[in-house]
Amino acid sequence: MEPHNKTISSWRDLPTGPEKTVEPLKYFDLPDVPPFANKVLLSWNDLNFHELEPYVIQEQSHGCASVNLFKVVGTKHTDYAGGTWLDLLNNGRRMLSNLPLFRKNPGYYLETGPKVPYMHYISLDGGDIYIGAEGNHRTCIAQFYFFTQGLTTLHGIRVDDYRIDWAFKAACDELKTTAHNLGLPLHVSVSRKMVDRDDAADWRQDRFTLTARVIDTRRHDPLEFNHEGLQNYIQTLKRPWWKFW
Repeated sequence: MEPHNKTISSWRDLPTGPEKTVEPLKYFDLPDVPPFANKVLLSWNDLNFHELEPYVIQEQSHGCASVNLFKVVGTKHTDYAGGTWLDLLNNGRRMLSNLPLFRKNPGYYLETGPKVPYMHYISLDGGDIYIGAEGNHRTCIAQFYFFTQGLTTLHGIRVDDYRIDWAFKAACDELKTTAHNLGLPLHVSVSRKMVDRDDAADWRQDRFTLTARVIDTRRHDPLEFNHEGLQNYIQTLKRPWWKFW
């Protein structure tokens, strides 16, 4: 029987079977912790997307995208947000099963076709990328593997990107603040209507128009405004009472 302290020269020499005491970094021939490993994963939930979603003016979904892996800054998964990549490598719930799969087939991470099972990323305005519904453990493994190979681009990822109409949101926020300051009983909500769709085999882009629905609880008929109308309405509310005369 071979001794347990056998020198490991490559991840291909790692023990198999029930023995699970191998240090995860050994899977990548890494003697030391790489610099990126201690970066903290940001939380997608901290972006308050549920509050931003009514202001999404464009949605783009790509079923087989190529992503700069090092633009992934966080995750939607509440168990892993706030920890580091090294924490995820050492303590991820499914890492003990994913690391042996990596050792058996590292080429999986280099393939250009859609990942099976799928990996899902999300972003706002084409900026920083977060892990969405699936792919936390494999993203972490790819980070360490690509670091050793001098690679940056991971292929075959489903990516959903949301473009926010920040100007329209700012106008709605201004109306709510103005109504509060003036003591006006206004209720403001936002409606989205899809006006256009472009799609191809694994790509889709939807565009929307936004309208603000304003209800004065002293009246029965709601008012609806586009961005320009909303700005005019706000200026009307801000006018001194004597100017109406």
